[in-house]
Amino acid sequence: PADLQRIVRRCLAKDKEERYQTIKDVAIELKELRRELASGADYDTTVPPSASSATALSTVGNSTVQSTAARSGSIPPAVSSAEYLVSGIRKHKRSAGVALAILLVLTSGAGYWFFRYRGTAAGGNEAINSIAVLPFQNKSEDADTDYLSDGLAESLIFRLSQLPGLKVSPTTSVMRYKGKDTDVAKIASELGVDAVMTGRLVKRGDNLNITVELVDTKNNKSLWGERYERKMSDLLATQREIAAAITQKLQIKLAGGDAKGITKRYTDNNEAYQLYLKGRFYFARRTDEDIRRSIELFQQAIKLDPKFALAYVGVSESYNVMPSYPYMSPNEANPLAKAAVAKALEIDPDLPEAHTVAGMIAATYDWDWVKAEREFKRSLELDPNLAITHYRYAWTYLSPMGRHDEAIAEMKRAMELEPLSLVQGANFAAVYLYARQFDKALDQAKKTYDLDPNLVTG
Repeated sequence: PADLQRIVRRCLAKDKEERYQTIKDVAIELKELRRELASGADYDTTVPPSASSATALSTVGNSTVQSTAARSGSIPPAVSSAEYLVSGIRKHKRSAGVALAILLVLTSGAGYWFFRYRGTAAGGNEAINSIAVLPFQNKSEDADTDYLSDGLAESLIFRLSQLPGLKVSPTTSVMRYKGKDTDVAKIASELGVDAVMTGRLVKRGDNLNITVELVDTKNNKSLWGERYERKMSDLLATQREIAAAITQKLQIKLAGGDAKGITKRYTDNNEAYQLYLKGRFYFARRTDEDIRRSIELFQQAIKLDPKFALAYVGVSESYNVMPSYPYMSPNEANPLAKAAVAKALEIDPDLPEAHTVAGMIAATYDWDWVKAEREFKRSLELDPNLAITHYRYAWTYLSPMGRHDEAIAEMKRAMELEPLSLVQGANFAAVYLYARQFDKALDQAKKTYDLDPNLVTG
């Protein structure tokens, strides 16, 4: 299981400061595992902070995150490993057997790595230039909270994508791993990234329990892990804290304006933010009913916060894609899309996503080629790592204008940023086709088909 892998990685960490500091810490962790096994709970054990930091406060950005052990009443009093095993054997023979096996593996492995690498803790540090944020595991009893687990991951991707020099796998690439117990090293290899962030979310009433871990897959090393116990009303602040912590742990050096994407407040209304996350969740499904539902949710968010520019972008993008399926006629949908994106740009002229949608509308509906190119270029100035901008710039503007070499270059960049996007890959084949590079068009079409033989455009 993924959470057991996390425990093992911590015990085998090359850096002694990242390992459990005492056997008591391991015993506490195993005791929680035993409790979950005994109760039959369907969620993984989470690594608690070490005893040396149990009451410490760690500062992330401008906010303070209290260590898990200091906050959580669920951490039991420390006991010796012998007491733990004896009591476990008496009460739960099977669980204790599992825990004993784990304990033997962890302690022997930790001992080996301690003596083998205690003098080389500073070694093996390589720059992390790329990251994938996987969909959070939703361990809540209510399946309707999927929008929270998916939305939190998407929000972190959105913020981290704005950091210069950091490649972040887009949402459409990582969503294929949702609900799959896939090894993080394999995922990193498939996505071409140096690090993978995993997370788990549990919602009970108004309480949220969010667990995250950042793994350096090149060195099989846990860079950072934290548990956040928050109220639903703290969701906005918490995702900003996590993004800031990741930036710090990756040791990304930011100039004054570079941190803007991490700290920027798109809305201060937590309810509006949750409605926006629900809107993105339904929009991703792409059915007629779901896209219309997403528009309703975005509009509800706007009612709560009329200055929420991203919600206006959501409305505009939803209307803009509807004629493509087709769920609405262009004459009906595009004026609504134009009005929404104009409002988004009025609120936030430097929002790259808004400029991308504006470029799409100008190219596909107005045929205003000068405006379309201006909008696409402005979006890329603001965020050169937005795959959809490179893709739409190539597909809706450069290729129709006969600028095929530029279109192919932009599509290649889009595929570097988002290699598993099916729609993007299918249309890349069409860009080759229009450039009369038929062999390359066929090769690209086959790649897309192999990813999903049921994709119509593939």
